[in-house]
Amino acid sequence: MGRNQGRSDDNPEAIAKRFETYVSENMPVIDYYEQFGKVRRIDANRDVQDIYADTRKAMLPQISCIIGPKASGKSTMGRALCKRTNMKLINYNDFIKEKNLGDCDDQTKTMALIKRLSLEICPRILLEDFPQSETQANFFTKNCTAPSRVFSLECSKDLCQERMIQLS
Repeated sequence: MGRNQGRSDDNPEAIAKRFETYVSENMPVIDYYEQFGKVRRIDANRDVQDIYADTRKAMLPQISCIIGPKASGKSTMGRALCKRTNMKLINYNDFIKEKNLGDCDDQTKTMALIKRLSLEICPRILLEDFPQSETQANFFTKNCTAPSRVFSLECSKDLCQERMIQLS
């Protein structure tokens, strides 16, 4: 009753009827979309702020990360993955440059990235070169979501240096 303030028909009988309608008409729709993995269940038996936080988290895009040493092939692999899987590639270093955040601390940079992701319409994002520190990883997971995948490209120091020389 406390969450339905303002409706003229807020009484126990009307709420019971609305719940019955929900179960009979909406649950089949939810069951249908669940088979495609599209349903995100949120426990509404809690404080409104907790419900809001979980809803916000569920609305964020699916995040994957690709990290590795310079010249290990992150950009090439990232572009190929995005093309084949219909993801959007966001290069973290380019994002930091575009937003003039180079002199900011890890938390400020990471919060700016989270805000950027909250506006994203693409449902799946591949972050290149993020996270760059354990601080960023912890802050991102605490304030946004844990990445669904982290691709770590490994490359020997000699091969990476050789590739960098070839690129210059």
